[in-house]
Amino acid sequence: MTDSEKLDLLLTEIQSIKGELQDMKSEMQDMKSEMQGMKSEMQDMKSEMQNMKEKIDKLSMGQLEIKKESYMLNRKISDTYNVALDVLGTSAENRTWLEKGALIELNCKKRKTENYE
Repeated sequence: MTDSEKLDLLLTEIQSIKGELQDMKSEMQDMKSEMQGMKSEMQDMKSEMQNMKEKIDKLSMGQLEIKKESYMLNRKISDTYNVALDVLGTSAENRTWLEKGALIELNCKKRKTENYE
């Protein structure tokens, strides 16, 4: 093999390696582009997760507010029930008092009429 043939073979080999390097560079560019896309998707997912966390926090606060209002409503119902019971008891006492008063008055009238006869 002559020097010229050796150089041609070496040049062919170098060009083959250069072609392979170009292919590798192209593949790496594709991989880099895919990684950038994945990074962008991860950022979007992170943002969505942050929004979901905020919504969950708001729901939690809303739940506490509903619990508080429910407790207050239960107290109001209980207070109203107690007032109604007091009113019922008072009206029963008043009725009894009025009935006794009416009986006493009736008895007094009877006595007066008996005394006049």
